[in-house]
Amino acid sequence: MSTTIDTTTSTSGGPPTQAPPLTLPLSAPPIYVVLFTHIEDSTPKGDLGTPVSLVSYMDWRDDIIAMAELARDRGFTWVLQPDWKVLVAAQSYEVAPVIESTNGKNVLQYIHEDLGVVIDPHSHEKDGYNYTDVAYLLEQLGVGGTTVIGGHIWDPSLPQFAHWDRFRNEVQGTQYPMFSWRGDILMGSGTPNHTNDPTVSGIWHPRDAQHYWEDDPDGNIIAVGAYKNDLEGITALADLYDNGSVDKTCMLTSTFHVFPKVVSSPVELEKWQTEVLTPLLTMRDQGEVVITDFSELANTFETDFAGQGCLWQES
Repeated sequence: MSTTIDTTTSTSGGPPTQAPPLTLPLSAPPIYVVLFTHIEDSTPKGDLGTPVSLVSYMDWRDDIIAMAELARDRGFTWVLQPDWKVLVAAQSYEVAPVIESTNGKNVLQYIHEDLGVVIDPHSHEKDGYNYTDVAYLLEQLGVGGTTVIGGHIWDPSLPQFAHWDRFRNEVQGTQYPMFSWRGDILMGSGTPNHTNDPTVSGIWHPRDAQHYWEDDPDGNIIAVGAYKNDLEGITALADLYDNGSVDKTCMLTSTFHVFPKVVSSPVELEKWQTEVLTPLLTMRDQGEVVITDFSELANTFETDFAGQGCLWQES
């Protein structure tokens, strides 16, 4: 059974603005969850080309294979978002006999093609590499193609502001100026060192740098709200549907950062499985959440929610 419901483009303070009605089921939609890991530009350790770097890279390689196998074996989507350094390292270190253990493929190709890991660019845009350069490196390693901007500083008043709105058009590489790329899916609307990250759920089209939290239906970039990095946050989001605070035509989101220190530690990974993953998979099996990636999330936003921006922001 379905009904026609008026949707809103914002539930963040003040009266919502009305959007055209949608026809959706009476039951509340699931909460859409993304499990991702950022690999920073400090990985691998040491200067590239040194023994320290090689040892660090090989340890990292083993860790991400183990995590990818876990995702395959337990049937969930895992998103890897690496910065430039580990990708340049892969170009040098993924040679015979190293690749013999990964079906003759570099490790990124292997975890993507054989184990189903989704790979997006991540960049702090330092050391002469910008987002386009990271996208280029992923292309060269055979795992490019997504248009996800894997993390950025949203606040234009801060010196670290990422100037996300330049991606309205293609952006030229700094290290590889012959390559251009346009990202159109923003995730991780963060603050420096994540000390004051906003608590936001949903998907919307940021109007401009000064009006980031306003939805512009004609915008060509979407942003994905991270909300809270815990299971309680998912329950809180579901309650918003149940108590009528958020209309059922609003797509709610929660992203979980599976930190590298968790991926690299068997003890921490086992703890994460017990405390986060297993309950999350139970919620998925009960239809309460969908575990997905950012690109597929954007597709669902367009197909199931008619691309109508909506965000919930805690005051």
